[in-house]
Amino acid sequence: MPELLIDLDAIGTNTDVVAGLLRARSLKLVAVTKGCLGEPRVAAAMLAGGAVAIADTRDVNLCRLRAALPGVELHRIYLPSVAQPSELGDVTYVSSEEGAEAVARRAGAGGAAGSAGATGPRRVMLQVETGDQREGVPLEQVAELATKIASDPRLSLVGVATNYACFKGGPEGVRASVEAIAQAARTLREGGLPVERVSGGNSSLLWLVARGEELPEQLTELRCGEALLLGHDALHYERLPGGREDACVLRAEVVEEYTRPAADGPVRRLLLGVGRQDLSTGAVKFVEPGLQEIGRSSEYLVVEAGAASPRAMVGAMVEMIPSYESLVAAWTSPYVNVRFRGL
Repeated sequence: MPELLIDLDAIGTNTDVVAGLLRARSLKLVAVTKGCLGEPRVAAAMLAGGAVAIADTRDVNLCRLRAALPGVELHRIYLPSVAQPSELGDVTYVSSEEGAEAVARRAGAGGAAGSAGATGPRRVMLQVETGDQREGVPLEQVAELATKIASDPRLSLVGVATNYACFKGGPEGVRASVEAIAQAARTLREGGLPVERVSGGNSSLLWLVARGEELPEQLTELRCGEALLLGHDALHYERLPGGREDACVLRAEVVEEYTRPAADGPVRRLLLGVGRQDLSTGAVKFVEPGLQEIGRSSEYLVVEAGAASPRAMVGAMVEMIPSYESLVAAWTSPYVNVRFRGL
């Protein structure tokens, strides 16, 4: 069975690196655990590394985090369900009047007790669309929706947030995205609305931070998950200074090894016991030199072994560094064994 080896010390190091980069800008780090199924041990390593809160998207993850880490501020960054009751975070992100009303109803019915308890208004962040073309209220409707939320006694508007480079956003628009959320915060504050917190984005914004570029002074925090698990930014995938890219290592068995005909002559090919069911279409980077993926099916990864590659016999394990997409797929696959180094 393939296995995913997790190094909690390396995750702590990556979190310390990111928290340090943000601290130098007077920004706080909210650590995202959706890529690791809300694993409390990973969340604890992130908190020890400097994160001030934990964010996740799935109700089951938020419940296990709340049980394992009482007193830690939890953010529900997945938009609330209107059709059925959903878990409330200590801070819940909304992007529509219907979503805000669903949170208000849940709060009025008692809700889920967070670290601050279930009494009093529920704190919400207004999610704003700034160029990724995924979730978020359009910029021209921000003031109207923020006013409605602020006027609801069951809710407390604590800030605005955005997301970028998760769906359509490319490198050319990251600066415009962060400037847009800063402008939204300025506009709301000028209109007398409470905007204490401004979440400027995710691990994609770390590329600007690592380059030393200035960020708008309105920002108070970032939400990062990929950078903490994999040690790189999420825009150009460059390793962060001092970051570790070996915090999560995927190991798969060589189940077949033959020399096969190819356009450039016979080549040695390995068949690894891991495939789309475990990795989706996410890329992997081989630790050993000379290995190159040439394709995958549902259960197998087909790899060419060049002259620089040491001989890998059937039964041997090949190590890979997953991309974020393949990491999330592997961590959620029932066919991959997740194991923590040293535990």
